[in-house]
Amino acid sequence: MQFNHLNSNEDDGLMSIEDLRALRLRKKKIESDKKARKYILEINQRYRKMTSCKSNNFLRHMNPFKKAA
Repeated sequence: MQFNHLNSNEDDGLMSIEDLRALRLRKKKIESDKKARKYILEINQRYRKMTSCKSNNFLRHMNPFKKAA
């Protein structure tokens, strides 16, 4: 049986309580980071969609022959 000390995905059942707690906290942190990145991505996509729509409307309604006030 070979032990791979670099691979943290395999649990060998011989971890101490502190190691288990650290592993659980690390997994929880990774999951919360994933959720935060997904949330920020959704916000950025909505913002890009709104700004592109506004800029398109501005350019569409701009009349080059109208005198400036």
